[in-house]
Amino acid sequence: MGKFNFKLQAVLNLKKQVEDNMKNELGKAIQELERQKRILKEIEQERDEYITDMNRQSTSGVAVGKLKEYGLYISLLNKKADNQKNNIKNAQKSVDMYRERLVIAMQERKMMEKFKEKKYEEYNKEQQKLEQKLIDEIASFNYEINE
Repeated sequence: MGKFNFKLQAVLNLKKQVEDNMKNELGKAIQELERQKRILKEIEQERDEYITDMNRQSTSGVAVGKLKEYGLYISLLNKKADNQKNNIKNAQKSVDMYRERLVIAMQERKMMEKFKEKKYEEYNKEQQKLEQKLIDEIASFNYEINE
């Protein structure tokens, strides 16, 4: 009796490798999303600090030119924050795409594993039939000898 040999093992291995790659890519995409969120938080924090500082300066009497500079810089930070929000949207789209690809890769791998299990069960049934046939032949042979 031979050993079970799944003829599509190479395909199953490839499916596992694709799934692992998708897990890695998803992890990288999530890290990038978190990095983009941190950048936005830093921009917003800096903007809030400048707004607070500008309010403090305006109550203590500061030159109009200085307030204008604050206003321009705050406006620039608002634009940076808007651009960063777009970066976050793009990073989120990337995360969603890799998540979908991972789900598909996992489904394909599981399907191949179920197919392998089915083939293994068929192999076991065939082996049992062969064993039973061999046992029957031995019993028949022993019966003929004893008669």
